Amino acid sequence: MTARRKLGHCVCICYSDFVKETVSTDSVTKVWGPYPNYNGIARFDYGRLLWRSPQMRSRLLRHWRDARHPYRERFELQREVIEAVLSSTEPAEELDRRLRAQSTSLRCVAREIPPVFGSFF
Repeated sequence: MTARRKLGHCVCICYSDFVKETVSTDSVTKVWGPYPNYNGIARFDYGRLLWRSPQMRSRLLRHWRDARHPYRERFELQREVIEAVLSSTEPAEELDRRLRAQSTSLRCVAREIPPVFGSFF
């Protein structure tokens, strides 16, 4: 169950040897693998874009920490890593390289960024 897995210095379920050993010259494939998850990519791209605005950042945090949000516990367990990824200005390829050194990947972390939905946003 990935909901309870901690990102960082552990071996995560969504981080497989296949993704780690994928050799590619294409920067998109290097980061997102041969079968990209476009929902994860969108969460990463739009999350980073919205995170730049202090007002939107506080709104996202309020939304993700709201008791009505179904991924609230999951976000709290991985908040530090998610916030670091969203606030980073590094290119995706560099960020992925740094995360892989910590036994995770950008692909794995992007999937953990909570969605935004509901009337309480």
